[in-house]
Amino acid sequence: ARQPVARGGMWNTQQPQYSKETQDLLKVMMQESKLTNFQQRQLKQTMKDGTSLPVTCPPTSSQRPQRPAAPVTPSKKVNPRTYSGGRRSKEACESSPAAQPEDYRPRPKKAICTDKEKARLGNLMAYGEEPPEVSPARIVELLSPEPRVEVDRFQELQAEIEERAEFLEEMEGLGRGKDYRTIIRTEISQKIREMEVIDRKRTEQLKKQIELQQQQADQKRHLAEQEETAGTSEL
Repeated sequence: ARQPVARGGMWNTQQPQYSKETQDLLKVMMQESKLTNFQQRQLKQTMKDGTSLPVTCPPTSSQRPQRPAAPVTPSKKVNPRTYSGGRRSKEACESSPAAQPEDYRPRPKKAICTDKEKARLGNLMAYGEEPPEVSPARIVELLSPEPRVEVDRFQELQAEIEERAEFLEEMEGLGRGKDYRTIIRTEISQKIREMEVIDRKRTEQLKKQIELQQQQADQKRHLAEQEETAGTSEL
């Protein structure tokens, strides 16, 4: 079935109607909101006309507030005819805060923990005091090798022979002399031969030393005789 069209046709706009309860509620809200007389009159007129309530309502005028004008940004282009900045003097540049040098602030150094620093901290934590300073001469003395003591080979061989003879005597007393007799006697014979070689070398060295001393003595005596002969001839 065809639906009837409302009065006024399609372009008929019905105005909203406010019930008495809505109107009373709006009156109470206006009183509590402390609206001005002008604002209350505007809202009452709106309810009376049946139009939609306004979102904002100026307190003294029905004219809508105008938006503030946008600030005019200065142009970045400089007109040389109207520009009055000019060049600044040397004094003005030097007195500017930007020209003042900042105070020097050294950068924090990165801590380097060496072996020497570790030893110092360890001594400080253990004994509660700084380690004593070591002089360079003492360091050289500690690092230098110990002097080698020369051992007389002849005396060393003599001590080894005595040691083996005592060992063989103990084994003979225990009844085990036959197990070591041959070995010990062989070692003793080898050491005796080495002592004889050393003794011959020493004998030769001693003989050469005696001959050298004899030659020096003969030369001194010969010089003394020459000097004595020269003194007698002069007389």
